[in-house]
Amino acid sequence: MCIEDDSVTQFLNKIELEDAGFCEKMEEAWNGQVALDYFEVLSKDEDGLSKAPEIILLDLNMPVMDGWEFLEIFLAKYPQFAEKAKVFVVTSSINPADKIRSTNEDSVKGFLSKPLDGAQIEVLNQFIQSGIKKI
Repeated sequence: MCIEDDSVTQFLNKIELEDAGFCEKMEEAWNGQVALDYFEVLSKDEDGLSKAPEIILLDLNMPVMDGWEFLEIFLAKYPQFAEKAKVFVVTSSINPADKIRSTNEDSVKGFLSKPLDGAQIEVLNQFIQSGIKKI
């Protein structure tokens, strides 16, 4: 799942991920609230956990609900999905506090610059295959 409000970045991320063969399907959410609505629907599906994304690429600066607000509610309200999903912050933020916060947040597995490129996707692949805790 890519939670990103910028349509160009959303498109570029999707192309990079598809070209790398990273995923079979990518869910798109245009802000944190849309993503929470998606997980609410999944929570009512008896097969929802198996359909839930394994990776969440999370932008921080979005209208309606930013990435940090999404993450706080997601962890509290949907622990079953939060346990399954690996969250990676993918942002253009240059605020050092965002990087520090993502490093200190156990649920965030990495902090990447957007848009994604082949090298970053390779890092994601290595993370998934190696079983390490954070990148």
